[in-house]
Amino acid sequence: MEGKVNLPSIFVFMNYLIWLLTAILYSPIFYQLYRSRWENIDYTHAYFILPVSLWFAWLKRKPLKLAFEKTVARPNILGLILFIAGLLMFVFGWRWDFLFISTFSLILVTFGILLYIYGTGVTKMLSFPVCYLLLMVPPPLGILDSITMPMRYGASVMTEMILKLFHYPITRDGLLLSISNHEIYLGAPCSGFRSLITMVALGLAYAYLNKGSLKKKALLVFSVIPIALVGNLLRITGICLVTYHLGEKAGQVFHNIAGYVIFLVLIAGLFWVDGLLD
Repeated sequence: MEGKVNLPSIFVFMNYLIWLLTAILYSPIFYQLYRSRWENIDYTHAYFILPVSLWFAWLKRKPLKLAFEKTVARPNILGLILFIAGLLMFVFGWRWDFLFISTFSLILVTFGILLYIYGTGVTKMLSFPVCYLLLMVPPPLGILDSITMPMRYGASVMTEMILKLFHYPITRDGLLLSISNHEIYLGAPCSGFRSLITMVALGLAYAYLNKGSLKKKALLVFSVIPIALVGNLLRITGICLVTYHLGEKAGQVFHNIAGYVIFLVLIAGLFWVDGLLD
């Protein structure tokens, strides 16, 4: 019959339109983040968070399709509140150049759209992929410094203790380690925060894909914290030893490649913990 409206087709079209407009709205934010922001604060793991989150959602495409087909248009007030709150946060963050706030607003906006349009069933299925996006939100510099500074001091103290235990001529003055006639300053990258947050992101993804119990998943996630801290301590200790025995040039070369080697060791450690829990 002429003039008959195909409601499901219109519903699907409106869904695509809403997500397209959301992507356009946040495109300037992602442009800033991918261009320099994450690199400037040593938050480089965040480059992979959005693709991984979308992949998690893609893995649930079949149950999501079934749930989407059963969706009944029942507006959810909580979803509308979250959506409006997210938009207000976005406007405030964009107006006053608070990238942390404008990026965080994406989580509220996404949850708001999911709840308002699709309901609680679909929202629960996508809750982890959406919450996973929190790992790409750039923390304010003040908060970041308050985290990394104690980690740097802790790493310097532990390195001094370990090397003194093996009778190496090492002294410490704050963040400056002196071994023989060589000086090694523990800058921000030596805090271990980057490897820690990267391992947390990896551990969460690994636990999410793991078929084990909830208890095992939680243990896997928490295990990455000591694994990452020990790995960073091994890296700093290794730099000191290579510098002491082979000189500063060799120490610099080791410094440049040690991060990649230690990261592979950390991944192996995560697999080892998984096997241990089994």
